[in-house]
Amino acid sequence: MRKISFAIRALLTALAILVMPGIAMAQTTAHDDDIAFVLDVLRTDYAGWETKVAGGREAEFEREVALARQRIADNPDARMWALGALLDWFGDDHLGLRSNIVSPPNPWAQDADSTPARNFTPPPGNEFAFRRLSADTVMLRVPTFHIEYFDAFEALLAEHHDTITSTPNLLIDLRGNNGGSDQMYARLMSYLYTRPIYQIGVELRDTPRNLAALQANVDSGEYPPEVHEFVQNVLDRAEASDSDFVPLSDGGFEIVTYPQVYEYPRRVGILAEGAGSSGDQFAIDARASRKVTLLGGPTAGVIDYSNVITAPAPSGDFELGWPMTRSMRLPQEPFDNVGVPPDVPFPAGGVADEIAWAQGWLESRAD
Repeated sequence: MRKISFAIRALLTALAILVMPGIAMAQTTAHDDDIAFVLDVLRTDYAGWETKVAGGREAEFEREVALARQRIADNPDARMWALGALLDWFGDDHLGLRSNIVSPPNPWAQDADSTPARNFTPPPGNEFAFRRLSADTVMLRVPTFHIEYFDAFEALLAEHHDTITSTPNLLIDLRGNNGGSDQMYARLMSYLYTRPIYQIGVELRDTPRNLAALQANVDSGEYPPEVHEFVQNVLDRAEASDSDFVPLSDGGFEIVTYPQVYEYPRRVGILAEGAGSSGDQFAIDARASRKVTLLGGPTAGVIDYSNVITAPAPSGDFELGWPMTRSMRLPQEPFDNVGVPPDVPFPAGGVADEIAWAQGWLESRAD
């Protein structure tokens, strides 16, 4: 692991800014410490930096930095919006900030993305739910994979296990799933499983700040024993490495198997439009199954950079969150801002009832 103190890193970053063309006369503000903190994390710790500024895009980014500085100087009360717009340049929904202050309305809203939000038909709902649609089809609604719902989700699957494993069709409504932890869907995946799942791994950007965050979690005892051992192994390998990135697993990929293949369900349809992060990963893993068909629209595409950690800004006005790992699928197979495509897309012009359409598609298949 490279031994560079935070003080030296900050000095090098400051010098780099000073020598960038067109930045020598950069606008100074009363919030320069916060701006410097954001820029240092992006350049030093963010797993997507190298890829996002490739191809000569760093000069474009520096123009965005100059714009953010000018906006903050002109309207300091709206500085969260200016910093947010700077982060938006990366096109990575895992990169963001959580403000601790009250901001005015966004004065630069006309510059923001005006793409209308997708209206699902019917709305998917925010609660886990299981219901029978017909004698041949049951449906499971999965709005999130956040780990705090693990026990409740496991209990729901256990309650309906006999029904799931005796019904020909399972429809999983994953629309708009906001991600969370891949651990959440292990049991659900067992109903889909037909053959080994090859999971391409991720690699950690090896920096003092990223490793310190992992070490703090280890020291806090918040990890269960098996996760604690895994993370400690990553820390040990990073300590011994001189590489910029260190794979989280030794081989760079894993092969996941389950002890059995259930006869039922015979067909599994997944409505995964808008599902992000672990929702993306679930769709990637699920498509390995011969039972599974991805239906409707693409997932959200928020998976290339992951494992978010946070740190407070010097002012305390906000916390910055950034992903410290990147997928080893890159650059050959990116999913960010594209998503996992469906096997069977919605018909041109859309459908009035997406659940009914997916049910009809499943029930039209022959055994």
